[in-house]
Amino acid sequence: MKADHSISLDERGCGRLPIWFVLAIFLLFQACTTVRVRELPLKVTARGIESSRLLLSQVSQSDDELGTFADSSQELLRRAKMLELAGKSREAAGCYLSTALDSRMLLQSPKIEDPARDTLLEIHNHSLSRFAELWVADPARASGEPFRFSMEEEEFEVAVAKTSDYPALYFDRAVAAESLKGKGVEERRREGYGAAMVGIREQTEDRAEELAFFSTKGLHVPISLVIEEPRISGKTTVVPISIKNPLLTKSVVLGGESVPLAADYSGFMEMLLAGRNDLFWGLKGFFEADERIENSGIYLLEPFDPDRIPVVLTHGLVSVPIIWRDLIPELMSEPEIAERYQFLVFTYPSSYILPESALLFREELAALREKYDPAGRTPLSTNMVAMGHSMGGMLTHLLIAEMGGLLWQEVSDLPLEQTNLSPEDKATALDLAFFDPDPAVRRAVYMSTPHGGASAADLNLANALSRLASLPGDVVQFTADLASLSGLQESSINYGKKMTSVQSLSPESPIVRAMSKAPYKNGVVYHSIIGDRGKGDTPDSSDGIVEYWSSHQPGAASEIIVPTGHSSYTHPNAVAEIKRILREHVGLR
Repeated sequence: MKADHSISLDERGCGRLPIWFVLAIFLLFQACTTVRVRELPLKVTARGIESSRLLLSQVSQSDDELGTFADSSQELLRRAKMLELAGKSREAAGCYLSTALDSRMLLQSPKIEDPARDTLLEIHNHSLSRFAELWVADPARASGEPFRFSMEEEEFEVAVAKTSDYPALYFDRAVAAESLKGKGVEERRREGYGAAMVGIREQTEDRAEELAFFSTKGLHVPISLVIEEPRISGKTTVVPISIKNPLLTKSVVLGGESVPLAADYSGFMEMLLAGRNDLFWGLKGFFEADERIENSGIYLLEPFDPDRIPVVLTHGLVSVPIIWRDLIPELMSEPEIAERYQFLVFTYPSSYILPESALLFREELAALREKYDPAGRTPLSTNMVAMGHSMGGMLTHLLIAEMGGLLWQEVSDLPLEQTNLSPEDKATALDLAFFDPDPAVRRAVYMSTPHGGASAADLNLANALSRLASLPGDVVQFTADLASLSGLQESSINYGKKMTSVQSLSPESPIVRAMSKAPYKNGVVYHSIIGDRGKGDTPDSSDGIVEYWSSHQPGAASEIIVPTGHSSYTHPNAVAEIKRILREHVGLR
């Protein structure tokens, strides 16, 4: 498994880029977005101090307890800030945790009402968030030593609670979601009790096998920290900290009552994609396919869960997984969906001909199952949902089509064994052209998918530009050998010496013709989301790239037309439809 989602803006090697690349960026840069994010740790402290000031203004003169806390919390948070600036992180962490403990105790009092209660909750969450950042980063914690500190003659020890969803030393870093200042990803949060964080488990040499299906940036996931009920052990107060998975836990108990658990669903995506530009990354993946193949594959976005249904999302032509940056957090923020599904992405060199990318997809799914479900008993092997945009929808289609020998029949009049291909090429052709549908995919969602091909693929300019793609030598040689077969059927496509995905998207390409003839496997359910640019002219419509006649699939369980262009998955109606489909798949309304 090869993985790399960590190339920064400074690592792109712009000085070595060919002129077509520079020109494309210059012409199209305004149409894309770069994800940017900065960590501002003391921003959390500043917000805590601000909330303490606000609380003081909300306290009535008769409420001595709350007024005293408002004063003391300001003092403790200011002291924590100064200690941090002086490099005394552990002492600062003690101030933050002391504030969080005091505010937690007050939050359990039924006498405190809004707006003071809301402000008190903010103080608690800000204080706990900054404490968590310092606690997780503390060198002593990493060595297994207890985290202890003193506060006004009291001794405290922090321990990971038995109710925690993650082991004590699982994360190498924890970043407070509210300390992130970024753009390029829409914010998705759930207000509530606790510290909403991004938990980071870094890629290291000894974790290569464990994190083989993750970004080289490591695992980044939403986590939420809460303080459980403290207990006294001798002269020490033990403070249990529970690290929750907010995708599976939506509420916790505080003072005997159930309260929403605070969560952030977009911060982890910001950190994973920081420095990424969707257009640049997509163009690079298309035109430098010989490099992109080293970084292709299926990526998990959280630790594999054998109980939840995998949803694999596949991008299209001149595209990359960054296109899902808003959709995935939005789906994760829906408790009914998050507790039943886990999201994966498939990425590939989008200039590869469709059969090549489809083979890579099958191989990656097989490798994923070998690692996480060798017995074939979990939903990964029995109940998957596949979603794809544009050409990614065609790859999704190929997962559930009964191709049999249809593809080879479109390529050659001769049986494979009678061709003059080398034994190596025959073996490759066998893998590419003869395959069964995936046994686990039970539902598919197509978004702006050209099942019947795209007429633009036949344009001379599109063909010429596509052949600038740098493909691996063995791929180029194989497609050239295939095109030279004496039995190759007549076609209007100018294959030349190099075939790319653009040629395979032509309505006259063998793969498109074969797909139009192949039935779906029994029992599979599929849906279509199609754009019409708001013109309301279906069935004569187009999303600007793909015409309706090509996107329409007879037998679809549902088909919706959204008033947008080719990026149909971004429209609110499309997002609502995807949520509806996922609920339907598990029997929810």
